[in-house]
Amino acid sequence: MRPRLLILPLALAGLAACDRQAQQPPPATGAPIASLPLAQGAPPPAALAPLPDQLPPAPPVRVQRPPPKARYSYIDRAYAMGQAFGESPPDYTVDYQGARPWIWRSQNGDYRVVEPTPEGERDYYFSGDSDEPFLVRDPQYAYGYDQGALAVIYDSRGRPIAHDPRAEERSARYLARARALHAAALHDQRQAAYAAAWRARRDALLQQQRAWQAQQQQDADWRAWHADHQNEDHARWDREQAMRQAYAARLAPQVAAERQSPYPPPPPPYGQAPPPYGQGQGRFEGRTRPPPPQAPPYAQPPAPAAGPGQPQQAEALRRAQMQAQAQAQAQAQAQMQAQDAARRQAAEAQRAQAQAQAQAQARTQAQAQALAQAQAADAARKQHAEAARQAQAQAQAAAQARAQAQAAAQAQQQQAEAARQAKAQAQAAQAADAAKVQRAEAARQAQVQAQAQAQAQAQARAAAQAQQQQAEAARRAQAQAQAQAQAQAKAAQANPAQAAQAAQAQAQAKAAAKAARQKAKDAAAGPGQAPHKDESHPD
Repeated sequence: MRPRLLILPLALAGLAACDRQAQQPPPATGAPIASLPLAQGAPPPAALAPLPDQLPPAPPVRVQRPPPKARYSYIDRAYAMGQAFGESPPDYTVDYQGARPWIWRSQNGDYRVVEPTPEGERDYYFSGDSDEPFLVRDPQYAYGYDQGALAVIYDSRGRPIAHDPRAEERSARYLARARALHAAALHDQRQAAYAAAWRARRDALLQQQRAWQAQQQQDADWRAWHADHQNEDHARWDREQAMRQAYAARLAPQVAAERQSPYPPPPPPYGQAPPPYGQGQGRFEGRTRPPPPQAPPYAQPPAPAAGPGQPQQAEALRRAQMQAQAQAQAQAQAQMQAQDAARRQAAEAQRAQAQAQAQAQARTQAQAQALAQAQAADAARKQHAEAARQAQAQAQAAAQARAQAQAAAQAQQQQAEAARQAKAQAQAAQAADAAKVQRAEAARQAQVQAQAQAQAQAQARAAAQAQQQQAEAARRAQAQAQAQAQAQAKAAQANPAQAAQAAQAQAQAKAAAKAARQKAKDAAAGPGQAPHKDESHPD
C-alpha cells in the first residue's frame, strides 16, 4: 500500500526466478507508518535495562491525587493503547545505553516503549501531544502520571494502592527515564526490531495485557470508567487496531519461521508477581550488584549450501536485499521524521493558536476587568456619595432626635416640677386641713377639759359643801356624842353596866364619824384621785 514497502519486492523481482529458495520472505505490506521491516536472524547482543534502584537518582516527584472516579483513567488509557497494538510487533528499536527498547507509534502520534529488565518487561505510555508519560508499568506496580505529577499507584493487576516513600522514589526515577526514552524514540537512529526477539518476548507482553483485562472485568469502578469513555476509545483506536491486526496477520508466518530465542525464560505472568524490590532475582543484599546481564545473541543459522553456478546470484540477491532494506529504512525514517516534523509543526501551530487565543482571551479579560473596574469604581463613587448622603441624613436625623430628646427631657422636667409643685401644694393643703382638724380637735378637747374642769370644780365645791356639811354633822354628832358620853359617864358612875354600854356606843359613834369624814374627803378629791385618809381626828 505504501511506496516504501514495495521497494524490496520490486528490487527482488528480477532475481526471484533465479533462486526462489534462497530468498527471504518479503516484508509485509500495509505496515504502520513508523514501522521498519522486521529483521531476520540473530539479534545483536543487548543489555537488559537497569532495575529501579540502579537508575540515577531523580528529583522528588510531585504528588497530585485525582478524584476517586478518575483513578482508573491512566491505566484505562494504557489498556486501550495495548489493545489497539495487540500482537503487532514493535515498529522499530533504538540503541539506548546498550539496551534496545521496542517502540510502537500510533497514527495519532502516541508512543509505547517497552524495555526488558532482569525482572520482566517495563512499559512506558505517552500521549501524542506530550513527552511526559501518563503511565509506567513494571512487573510489580504501575504508576499513573498527570503532567509530570504522580497521580496514582496500581499493583501488578491494576488495583489502586496507597502511596509510600519508596514507591514515590521509584516513580521519580521512572519519570526521568521515560523522558529520556521518549527523546531517544524521536531523535535517535531507528533500527529494525528482530522477529526472533519478538517471538521470544511477545507472550510475556500479551500476558500483561490479559492481566489488566481480567482485573477490569472484576473491578466495578474500573469497568464503569471504561464504559463511560468507551466511545472515545473507539474513535481513537478502532482504525489503529484494525490496521495492526492485519499487519500482525501478515507477519505471523515470518515470525513463526524464526527459531526459538535463546533469551532467558520470561518472568512469571502478571498475576503471579515476582518478589518485591530488594529480594529475589537481581537483588544482592550486603554486597555490590554485578552489572546487568547481557542478553545472549542468537546462534547464527547455517548458511544454505550453494549449488553449482549460484554463488554470484546469491551474492547479488543478498546485496539487493540489503540495498532495498536500507532504502526502505531510509525512506521510512525520512517519512517518519517528516511526519514527526509535521506533527511538531502542527503542535507548534496549535500552541501558537492557543497562545494567540489565550492572548486574545487575556485581552478580552483585561478589557472586561478594566470595564468591571470602571464600573466598580463608578459604583464605588455612587456608593460613597450615597453613603455620604445617608450619613448626612443620619446626622440630621440624629441632631433632630437629640433636639427632640432635649425638648422631651425639658418637658418631662417641667412636668416633673409641676407635679412636684402640685404634690407640694396638695401636701400643704393636706397639712393645712390636718392642722385645722388638729386645731378643731384641740379646741374640742380644750372645751371638753374646760367642761370637765368646771364639772370637777362644781363637784369639788359640792363635795366641799358636803364635807362641810358632814363635818358640821360630825361635829354635831361628836358634840352630841360627847354630851352623851358625859351623860353616860355620869350614869356609869351611878351604874357600871350602863357605863360599859355607853363606852361601846361612844366607840361606835367615833367610828361612824370617822367614816363620814373619809367619805367627805373622797368626794372632795373628785374622780381619778387617790382616796385621802383622814388623819385630822384620831380614833
